[in-house]
Amino acid sequence: MRRSALPVSVPASVPASVPLLFSMLATLAGVLAAALAAALVAVLLTTPAAQAAAVRAERRTPVVLVHGYGDTAASLDGLEDYLHSQGWLSSDLAEFGYDWAATNDANATRFGAFLAERFGSRQVNVVAHSMGSLLTRKYLKDGGSARVRAWVSLGGPNHGAGDAGPCGPFAAFCDIHAASLADMTPGGAFLSSLNAGDETPGATRYTTFSSTCDQQIPPGDSRAPRSTELAGAVNHVLPVGDSGCPSHYGLLGNDWVRRQIAAEFAKDPVTQVDLKTGPFRITVNSARFTSGGESGPELYDGLTLTTDGTTRGLWHRDRAGATAFPEHDPWFGLDDSTRGQTFAGSATVTAYLTDADHTAGNNDDVMAAGRVHWDPALGFGRFTAKMLGVDGGEASVTYTVTPAQGVPDCRVRVDRAELTYFDDGTTRPALYGDITVRTGEGARSAVWSRSGSDPSTFPNRGGRGDPDPYFYQQVGSGAAYGPGPVEVAVHLWDYDASSADDLVARGTVAWNPYTDQPGTRTSDFHGDDGGHVKVTWTVLCP
Repeated sequence: MRRSALPVSVPASVPASVPLLFSMLATLAGVLAAALAAALVAVLLTTPAAQAAAVRAERRTPVVLVHGYGDTAASLDGLEDYLHSQGWLSSDLAEFGYDWAATNDANATRFGAFLAERFGSRQVNVVAHSMGSLLTRKYLKDGGSARVRAWVSLGGPNHGAGDAGPCGPFAAFCDIHAASLADMTPGGAFLSSLNAGDETPGATRYTTFSSTCDQQIPPGDSRAPRSTELAGAVNHVLPVGDSGCPSHYGLLGNDWVRRQIAAEFAKDPVTQVDLKTGPFRITVNSARFTSGGESGPELYDGLTLTTDGTTRGLWHRDRAGATAFPEHDPWFGLDDSTRGQTFAGSATVTAYLTDADHTAGNNDDVMAAGRVHWDPALGFGRFTAKMLGVDGGEASVTYTVTPAQGVPDCRVRVDRAELTYFDDGTTRPALYGDITVRTGEGARSAVWSRSGSDPSTFPNRGGRGDPDPYFYQQVGSGAAYGPGPVEVAVHLWDYDASSADDLVARGTVAWNPYTDQPGTRTSDFHGDDGGHVKVTWTVLCP
């Protein structure tokens, strides 16, 4: 039943225009109230609390990209950039580089360690190209499916590569021993074990893409028919729809495939994360290279730092000037003019280090490749970017991100340095090298330094007074270096004119104003022949 408005009773003494005036005033009051409420909301949104709440972003399930045989993590840059454009935080995207010449069993183990190091216990999604499908499937089959929400294979030889036995298209790599080639042999031991039982174990969502124009893992190969497809997966054979007909490597850059990947990963829940506000300051503290299989590689290409879209070289060598990596120098000849940058949004450390193999018939192997991102979702502190390659190659770059202003003015003072033991068969080893401090602003200061042409005699065992007379230059002088974060490094060698110089002590220790407490501490540094140096240092904050 429609209700009519109640009649308004107006006293006879009130003019007829008064009710209209009341109505106008009521309307005006409503307008003013609405305006006042809007103004109040605007004021509230400009308060620090509201601004802090507004600086948020969507956090999606991290995506880990894995390259194929004979390739490097750099081949994944385009797909990573696409996912970033679709809303993924750059710090939630990772490229896993690995030694493609090693077995897939070994690389599956390294993959698990990589996930734990980069993303802790968070679940991830995986996109694997070519042979990367095998090592990641091995990880899933061995219990890793609980960590992986969705897995995508692009041209994966999941049932073998017909040409893997005699090398075929892999001939360019056959002069190097590559244990992984046997893993791709159809019907071989590795694939028979991998495909036994459930081909898509666990709760992981499995998707595969193959192409009839793929010349390396063609779905019509009679030696490994429909190799990429898996029972229990959503299998796409291209061309379909507007996908075109991409090649083996074209699968990585195909727009239709990329859209399907993003749509599959968009099924996962999204959370909110607080972002730090800039401007920021990044300082590359140190860079190291290690190799488990190559003895003394001579490296070229280099390391770069990109901030707000501008790329600067941290270290670079041409092939003709390739050089052995000086393991005693953690800064690896880094360009001090580029190590520290102020920026507004994001930063990326990239490695591409190649071994110049001048032996006839051998190839120049990429010993470390990839890139690691920092964005405001990660917060401030000290971070390490690790990028891998063949022969156990690993570039490890340590960097610190702080606000551009307002960093606590903390400083470090090296109070004492003492050699407690070194046994080189003599009673007075001659030491050279340095004890240095690297500060947050990028300055590197020598607390103690001797050249190989002017080594210092040093007692074989400790027991001298404080300060030690052989570390007499600046150690214990009271000089303070800063502002923080800071890194104290020791690199001491024993000069031996008759044989190779021994490493007495080497290492670094860092202090970060955002994670560590000020005060005095003692750090131990070790080397060869029982070499042991103790350094006592103090951090002072206002």
